[in-house]
Formats: sequence, structure tokens, C-alpha cells
Amino acid sequence: MMPNFFQMARLTASSSFARQSTTHIQLGSLLQHKHNAFPFSFTSLTSGTSSDSESDGNHHKGDTFTVSYLINSCGVSPKLAKELSNRVNLKNAHGPNAVLDLLNNYGLSKIQVAKLVEKYPKVLIIKAEKTLLPKLKFFRSIGVSNTDMPKILLRNYVILKSSLENYLIPRYEILRDIVGDDQKVVRSLKITAFCLTYGDMMNNFVPNIKVLRQSSVPQTSISLLMGHFPGAAYRKHSKFVEAVKTAKEIGCDPLKVSFVQAVHLLLSTSKAMLDSKFEVYERWGWSYKIALRAFGKFPFFMVLSKETYTKKMSFLVKDMGLPSEDIADYPLVLSYSLEKRIIPRFSVIKILQSNNLPRNDFHFGSFICINEKNFLKKFVIKFQDDLPHLSDVYKGLINNQNEI
Repeated sequence: MMPNFFQMARLTASSSFARQSTTHIQLGSLLQHKHNAFPFSFTSLTSGTSSDSESDGNHHKGDTFTVSYLINSCGVSPKLAKELSNRVNLKNAHGPNAVLDLLNNYGLSKIQVAKLVEKYPKVLIIKAEKTLLPKLKFFRSIGVSNTDMPKILLRNYVILKSSLENYLIPRYEILRDIVGDDQKVVRSLKITAFCLTYGDMMNNFVPNIKVLRQSSVPQTSISLLMGHFPGAAYRKHSKFVEAVKTAKEIGCDPLKVSFVQAVHLLLSTSKAMLDSKFEVYERWGWSYKIALRAFGKFPFFMVLSKETYTKKMSFLVKDMGLPSEDIADYPLVLSYSLEKRIIPRFSVIKILQSNNLPRNDFHFGSFICINEKNFLKKFVIKFQDDLPHLSDVYKGLINNQNEI
């Protein structure tokens, strides 16, 4: 029976990783605030009914106005408007109009407003000047543009029902202290806006970042994690510690960017999925030890589906005759498009070799892993006197592959 990926990782470890104690975290005055991860009630509120006929009549009139307003001013369908009228009751157009004007001024189109109202119809009864405007101004002040504002609000409308002074600003300050500046905060919010309100900062986020720093992970890597995979930093602390420990045991270097990439993948991929992929790697000559080495060099090759990995390995090993272990030493090669890069570039190299050009041997990484400009300069333009049609052949290969 094939050993479990995590068990094998333990066997390859040269040293153990002590669990970090995060019972008390100091981040200056920012952490003087006490925050709960979920300070709001998310129970559904429905309109009450009255046995009194007059009350029923007034409620029906309110329903009629609400439905009409939702359709005509918010752009929702009649069917949805009737459903939403059970969650919000509008008495007149004055307040909702002020809300819609503000949302429009801060970048929300009519379609986006309709989506927001569908998610959170009570946005229409928020006090525009007193409650909504200060939040929109705050997010604008930290660099959220009119393009990004709708994305953030639609991904996490809870922001609109959270206290600005007592909740949003303190959590923003903690996040900014971690990532370094407002630009990185905004990038993080655009990817996982829900973390600002749903993420448990005190029990997970802050202790997780502390573990990275105690492991000598540089700030640039932490910023990259927050800019591309911020959800990983909010994972349950015990799971995060385990992922950091496993990444170290596999051989990932905490000083390199690949370390936080590995942590992210370990947190987002189940043990069963990892083990099933390692079975496929073994079919192509990668032992667990070799596969772990490849993972340590370039963790994201494991994002490839089994089918994509097999297709690329088939071309490189069977068609091009590359030793399987050599590919494991340069797993970055597997990240490139087979049709747009790998096949066209190998084809050019085969043409050069068939004409005894260039005169010296070179590694496949030297022509696959460089950018297009340098590839053309080193392997196409350089030999245009000897092979004047090579450029056209290369372009044709790319176009043909794109048509496949």
C-alpha cells in the first residue's frame, strides 16, 4: 500500500517543527480592542402579520409600494420583488432614493444595485448620510476605487451592517499592520472581502501570521500570501500550524516565496486528493521522494489536474525523450501551456538540432522557462541567417496549436 503523503513527508524531514504558542499576541494598541468574529445576528427577519383588518390593509399598501419600488427603481424582477418585500418594508421613496444615489456615486451600476438588493434588501433602509456615507468614504480613503467598490460590497454585504468605528476600522488597522500598506489591504479585500467581517482575526489570523514570522518567512512573502491567497491566513490556527510544519518537512524553504504557496496548497487540498495525485506521479517515474522534491521547488505544479499532468509528461517523456527525474528538478516547466509554449519551443529546438545549431548542448529549462522576447532573441533571431524561415515556422506552430 502506498504511504500517505503526510506520513511520507514526516519521513523525509531532517528536523521537527515545534508548535508555536499563540495564546497571547501583541500588536500594540491595535489589539486593545476586543472583537468577536461574528458580532451580528444573521437570523432571517420576516414581516409580521396582524389579525386586525385595518393593519392588514396598511401592510398590503406597504407591500404594494415596496414591490413597485423594487421593480422600478432597483431593477429586480416582479417575482423577486415580491419575495424581497417579505424581508424589507419601504414606507416611501425618500430614504431608498438617497441610498441608491450614494451607491451610484460610488460605482454601482443599476445591475450591481439589483444584485446587492437581492443579497441584502435592507440596504435600502440604511440611513444614507449618517450610516452608509461614512463607510463608503472610509473605503474610498484607503484606496478602494469605483471599480472595486461594487466587487467588495457584493462579495461581503455584511460590511454595510457592521459598525465602522467599533468593528471595520479596528480590523482594517490590524490587517494594514500585517500587510504593510493600504494598497495591499485593498488587494486582499478584492480577493476575499468576507475575511474583513467573517474571519476570526484574534484566534486565527494574527496567530497564523505570527507563526510565519517566527519561521523566518519574509514580509514580502507574507504580503504575497495576503495579496493572492488571503483566505489561507484566516484558516483555523491548528490547521495552519500543521500546514507550516508539513511544508518545512517536505523541504520548502521559508525564505522563498514558494513556502507560502506550499502552505496555501496544503490548506486547500485534502489528504485524499494529494495522495491520489502522488499515485499518478509515481506512474511517470516519480517516487514520493522525487515528487516531494518537485513540490518543494514549485508547489503549484500540483494544481494541475491529473489529465493535464499526464498529457504534458507524455509529450516531454515519450515524444521529447526527457528523463522523468529531470522534469522533477524543473517542475516549473509543467506550469506552461503545452500548446502555446512547450510544443512550439521544443519544435524550434528540434529544427536547430537537426541543422547542428547551436553547436553546444543546453538544458530544456533554458528555453522553456525564459520569456518570449528572450526566446526569440536566443533561439530564433540569432539563427535567421542560417534558417531564414525559422521565425515563420515558429509563428505557424503557435497559430496551429491555438487552432487545435
